[in-house]
Amino acid sequence: MRQWFAINAQLGTFLSGVFTIFATNMYVVFEEKHMVKLNCTEQNEEENLNVINDFIICWSYKITLCLSLITIFISCFLLYSVHAQIYKGMVIYVIWIIFYEAVNSLLQILTNKPNDKSPSEVKFLRWFGLISRIFMHAFWLFFVITYAHKVYKKQVQTNITSYTNRLSTSMESKRESSYYPNFPKLSSRAPRST
Repeated sequence: MRQWFAINAQLGTFLSGVFTIFATNMYVVFEEKHMVKLNCTEQNEEENLNVINDFIICWSYKITLCLSLITIFISCFLLYSVHAQIYKGMVIYVIWIIFYEAVNSLLQILTNKPNDKSPSEVKFLRWFGLISRIFMHAFWLFFVITYAHKVYKKQVQTNITSYTNRLSTSMESKRESSYYPNFPKLSSRAPRST
């Protein structure tokens, strides 16, 4: 099995799920202190925001919390998919992580306004956390995609082999029955003695 950074694709996929669970937990804890402080009534009076931006900014922590819970659930499903070799679970994980990071980037842009009263160090730390997490997810997604491809190829090969075996078995049984159509089939069990 091929390895990158001394990690094979299966182990890298497993570590991707573990990383996502830990990173998501840390992200929720950090963002709670920042996003819960947003006061929507002051913001509505100061700026003329459209309804969608207003909704996203006011509900940003609840959106983040909901997305994070779904991410943890999907990451646990990824861990199970690695164990059970289910490629669909890995594909779901890849699609979800891309969506999750896109939504988090949008929330970061909308909640980091220039007139925000939070210190610049907090803004820098939020951006640094987001960007580093995106790069780490990109690194781990390489392993997930590679392993999902291997599992998919293995399952397709197994399905082809089992289909060929079923086809050859059914053809043999048809041949046997066509030679002797009126001949009774012998059972494999021995006759009972009375």
